[in-house]
Amino acid sequence: MRNNLLILIALLLTGALCACRAPRHVEEAGRNRVVHLSLDDVDFFADLIRNRQDYDSLFQHPLMAFLKDLHRKYGIKITLYAFERYPDGQGELRIDRMPLKFRDDFRKSADWLRIGFHSPRAEFDSLVTVADFKKSYDNVNSAIAQFADSSMIASTLRLHYYFGPDSLLNALTGVKTLLCWDTGTAQSYNLSPAETLTVNNGKEIRKNNIAYRRTDRRTDDNIYIVNDLTELKEAGADTLVIFAHQRKILPDSRGKTGIAKLKMQAWQHINRSAFQETIKWLNENGYEFSFLEER
Repeated sequence: MRNNLLILIALLLTGALCACRAPRHVEEAGRNRVVHLSLDDVDFFADLIRNRQDYDSLFQHPLMAFLKDLHRKYGIKITLYAFERYPDGQGELRIDRMPLKFRDDFRKSADWLRIGFHSPRAEFDSLVTVADFKKSYDNVNSAIAQFADSSMIASTLRLHYYFGPDSLLNALTGVKTLLCWDTGTAQSYNLSPAETLTVNNGKEIRKNNIAYRRTDRRTDDNIYIVNDLTELKEAGADTLVIFAHQRKILPDSRGKTGIAKLKMQAWQHINRSAFQETIKWLNENGYEFSFLEER
């Protein structure tokens, strides 16, 4: 009974999401609409390291199969923000242990896939030293160049918890754009209160040769995401920044049983539908997927 109820709730919420999708409109001539799409806290790399023998192809992994299908259907370009180190029992797995067997699959996806540094670890550490932060950043980029290709290293980043004082940002090289908070008036990175207000109002600013741009929406747990996007478009937003977390569209249900596992699976269904409906809407409304690298 409980199982059926959870499934019914998931289907009803997904139906509400689809019903909220705005009809396709004829696009105004001359409009140039772009969108940056990304996933935060991407940890499928740890699965590929730990269980490399289970995958003959990169696209046998559920996350990459899902993203490749979205690329095939809607032409998405997407950036995956990764940690350097992932928990593994009593120790850690470093991203530089990624097997090289998937290199060709990554390289064949270079036109629509980027991978970027997010943080040394999932645990937030405001006391990280400049030396450790830079080493972690360099290690992630070096690993990407090895298991994929240097052309796939993202220059548009969203750092973990939008944390980055001058001391840390000055240690990074090759960063062209930083994606800022999507909620409230929270301060991002090294922005002053006045700069924060400007970015939160939807205006891009440049500081120390880096562009700062607001993240517009996250699809996580938002069955009204398409209505939100429609409002942004009607307000004249020609550049959108949209993201989700991997754990929302592909949660790890290992170790969970019974009602807890079913609830997680129901929310996975809802969040995957929200993510996919978002992409469908963007495609129908004339937004071109972009890495925001052209600077």
